[in-house]
Amino acid sequence: MAKEIDLNSLYSYNYIMILNYKYRLYPNKKQAQKLQEQFFVSTQSWNYALNLRIKNLKHKKGFTPLKLIEKYIKTKLKVRNLPFHSGVLQMSVRNLDNTLKTYFKNKEDFSFPRFKKSHFIQQSFEFKNQGIQIKENHFHILKMKIKWKYHRELPSKPKKIIIKRETDGNYYVIFSVKKENEQFKKTGENVGIDLNVKNVAFSTNLNRSYLKVIQKLEKYDKKYFKIQKKLSQRYHKKSRSKNTKKLQKKQNKIHKKVKNIKEDFFHQTSLKMIKDFDRITIEKLDIKKMIEGDIRHLRKSISEVSWDSLVSKIKYKAEMHNKILIQINPAYTSQRCHNCGHIDRKNRKIQSVFHCISCNHKENADINAARNILDYDTWSLEQKTRWDARHPTKSLA
Repeated sequence: MAKEIDLNSLYSYNYIMILNYKYRLYPNKKQAQKLQEQFFVSTQSWNYALNLRIKNLKHKKGFTPLKLIEKYIKTKLKVRNLPFHSGVLQMSVRNLDNTLKTYFKNKEDFSFPRFKKSHFIQQSFEFKNQGIQIKENHFHILKMKIKWKYHRELPSKPKKIIIKRETDGNYYVIFSVKKENEQFKKTGENVGIDLNVKNVAFSTNLNRSYLKVIQKLEKYDKKYFKIQKKLSQRYHKKSRSKNTKKLQKKQNKIHKKVKNIKEDFFHQTSLKMIKDFDRITIEKLDIKKMIEGDIRHLRKSISEVSWDSLVSKIKYKAEMHNKILIQINPAYTSQRCHNCGHIDRKNRKIQSVFHCISCNHKENADINAARNILDYDTWSLEQKTRWDARHPTKSLA
């Protein structure tokens, strides 16, 4: 007799994922200076190695071995009397090598690596997990005890460590750790999601529809443009005074604040989606094409809303918690009437309101689009058949 297979067990397997855990560091002046030295070593090592690789490509005589590149960089740094840690140098050279390999594998999606600039505020270096200690109040690295905010436990020993100074001047340590995926209870609920400039629209198979508004950031825009106006005047005069640097730092802090608000919204929204729904259907948007498109007044809003960040969080959380994520072709999702199936541009004369010219159905345009996305499987095949009949030389996919 054949053994009966439990289908639910197929989705209950555990596997390992690599996740990043980020903590704030509080170095004193001496420690900050030592970290700055290693930031500089990291950028210089990258630049020396990249310069050698470019020469290798020009002469077409094969690549110089990594060990020889590391020896060459060490001698260069010693001549310049730069204090360096060999681990920082090694990781910088190997990261460049990996970046080049990725570029040569897929040149269409990746650009050739560029030289790094050491005068930028945002800097980082990578470090091996050797010679470090993780304490409740201090993080030990490079023979320094740096104060930090250890707000959550690491699930396992870190595989990779990145020390980073961000645009607002604050220091962070990022640990890459292995973690088993977690299981959330199955809810039996599916959702279609429509991403918009001002909100995210949800529609579920249990006839629940709602909007989630992205937090307004207009007040930060006013501050930003005020500082930007002053900075542009100073840079036009080629001013590099202390006041110019202070203004730049203020602007960087606004950037960081806005980024933190959006990231917090995306993390909370994506986690709630993964907890509440078993299957998530979302549009596969080409953000680059949208920004370069004809709708000029929406370019800034599209780039600022950072849809890619939200989608990437949904992706890794869905994978981590064994939920299904489907990305669909967005064609006609905003023009189709969910009530009668009629597709026409005239159905959406106003951005916020959908009004079908065929059946007179009227509702919020984003909710209507979310419903179409949820039921995409039921109408997309019919629409594709119609499209193929009308346009035999073109493809809808």
